[in-house]
Order: sequence, then C-alpha cells, then structure tokens
Amino acid sequence: MIINIQRQSLVEPLKNIVNVSEQNQTMPILGHVLLEFKEGVCFLTASDLEVQVSYTYKAGVTEDVRVTVPARKFSDILRSLETEDVTFEVTPKDIVIKSGKSKFKVSALDPDDFPAIDDDLTDSMKIDSEALLNLVNSTSFSMGYQDARHFLNGLFIEFSKNTITAVATDGHRLAYSTRSCELASSEKTCIVPRKCINEIKRILSSFNDISDILTEVSVSSKNIMFDIHGYKLISKLIEGNYPDYNKVFPNSLPNNLKVDRLILKSALQRLSILSSEQFKGVKFKLTKALLNLSTINSQQESGDESIECDYGGEDLEIGFNLSYLLETLDVIKTQYIAIRLGGSDSGCLVTADGDDSSKYIIMPMRV
Repeated sequence: MIINIQRQSLVEPLKNIVNVSEQNQTMPILGHVLLEFKEGVCFLTASDLEVQVSYTYKAGVTEDVRVTVPARKFSDILRSLETEDVTFEVTPKDIVIKSGKSKFKVSALDPDDFPAIDDDLTDSMKIDSEALLNLVNSTSFSMGYQDARHFLNGLFIEFSKNTITAVATDGHRLAYSTRSCELASSEKTCIVPRKCINEIKRILSSFNDISDILTEVSVSSKNIMFDIHGYKLISKLIEGNYPDYNKVFPNSLPNNLKVDRLILKSALQRLSILSSEQFKGVKFKLTKALLNLSTINSQQESGDESIECDYGGEDLEIGFNLSYLLETLDVIKTQYIAIRLGGSDSGCLVTADGDDSSKYIIMPMRV
C-alpha cells in the first residue's frame, strides 16, 4: 500500500505525542505510534497504558491503512527530511519512507496489538484553553514526585458550576489557583497524573494563539479526556482521597510583606549560586522597611542581600527553601507580591499583590 503525505502535516503532531510512547521490553509496541488512514482522515496515536494521546487531521488519502511505527525513529526521520513530499510504502512487517533522494525502511508491529484506553466518556464540558493552561502552569510545579502517598503525584482538579480549581502539594508546599468559567456540568473532582498534566502543557503551548480555542473535558470515575483542537488526550486518574487543602491555609497571618517580585527574584537567584542538592535554605530577616536575605552552605560559604520593602509586623527571622520561593515567583506575573507570615515556625502565604485567585503556601525550614 502506498500513501502520499506532506511532511509538515505530521512533524508537529509527532513532536507533541511522541513523549507518551516509551521503550518497554515486555510490550515493545508501546515504543511505537499507531498510524491510521481511514476515509481520508489520518489518526496518529501514542500510548503507555496510562496516558494516550492521539491527533486527527484530514489527509486527503483515499486508501485505508493501519500500521505501527517506532515512535522516536519515525519522528526523527520526518524532521530530518529536506523535502515536503513524502511517500509511505506499507507492508505488514515494515514501512518504507521516501522523500527526494532519501529512503528509510523501519520495522512495523501488528497494529491489532496496539493498546487503547477506553474513550467512551460522556458529560463533557468546554473550558477556555488559555485559562486551562494558566491554571495548570500556576500549580503543577508543586506536585509530588514519586511520593509514597500516590495521590500527591498529580494535580487535583475541582470542577464546579462557575469555577475550575487546581491544587498541587508535595507536603512541603502547596499551590492553589482558581478560574471563573461557565461549566454545564455537575460538580466533579479528580486527581490527574503528572504525565498527563505535562502533555496538556506541551500540547496547549504548541499553538501560536489559543485565545479562541476551547478544550472539551470529560471525566468518569476512572478516566479523564481532554479534546484540544485535533488532539485527544486520555488518561487514567489517580485513585485516592486528596487532602483537604482548605485546612492548610492559616487563619491568622499578622505579618505582611509587600516587595518587588523581580528584585526579590534576582536576589534569590544570586544566593542560589551557593546552594546545592543538600542545602537550599535562605533566611529572611524582616524589619520595618528592610528585608535581609542570607544563606550559608556546608562549606561555610555565605551570601547576603538586602532589599527595600513595605513590611507591617513584628521583627521576624524565618527560613525557607530557596528553590520553592523561586518556582513560586516564576508563576506570578505582577510587579509586586504579598507575603503573609505568622511566626518563625509557621508557613508563609504568597500571592500576587491584590489578587488571591492563586495562593501559595511554603512551609518554613531550619537554616
């Protein structure tokens, strides 16, 4: 069977889905993508049994073909070709790729062995894609990583009639963000795995402009599906009960700091030069109009920075993880941030100045 396509029609979609596939000695087909042409439509699918991403577009191909191709090799070959016109010659055991003076033959596996996650989900809702991307970017950096408490290794998403809320925590910090939107759906909550969240960010970030793109979301008791302008992302959900994040926010934080975000970020970046995997602490020393930042590592190397600020509260010394602070400052975009503190042994609450739609809790550390 011979198929003619334009190279660029597959290059970008492959770049977005190839990361889902992975080498697996037990199931070699998981290292392949499923390439289907049916009734003039091309379907491109990758899966690792937990997350599945597919891309669909009108290819203008009259033949019906179904074949699997090694994902990385297929993507790299198409990206490296120098001409747009590409021909596929498909047999049950291999696929020959021709373009200009280039010719490649790569192995194929039985497409009937390619695994599929059930996509029979109903009760969908449509969400502004820009709001969804901002929501995910504002919180996902605080997800747990390979935590024994498996429910922390994902993003908790709460759908209600007028809002969508995302929460992530690794037990040392918490990120919360909410957006207003009209959802024609009953209230739902779910925990979406890290890999799925990373793929959502990758796909949404690949568009030049997503302001007019809607994402359709469907949730069942076990799976979630995101339908994004030709891409369909299906993922199994993490089972378990997510902690009650409302209990993490302190009732009383009497000490209030307002500081220029970029000035604070630059100072922390300079101090981070002395940090290591074993030590990432920075001490805050707060007086009426001055924030002093200091660090000293295990080699007794030290750094000190002073920043003018607007501070109302008692003189205070408290230590924090420097990396956690920097990651939080990266997702806030306003000129000034507000940091509310209790005592030296309680966490701080970080927000954009005058905007509580996103809130960040960072627990203190001994410095």
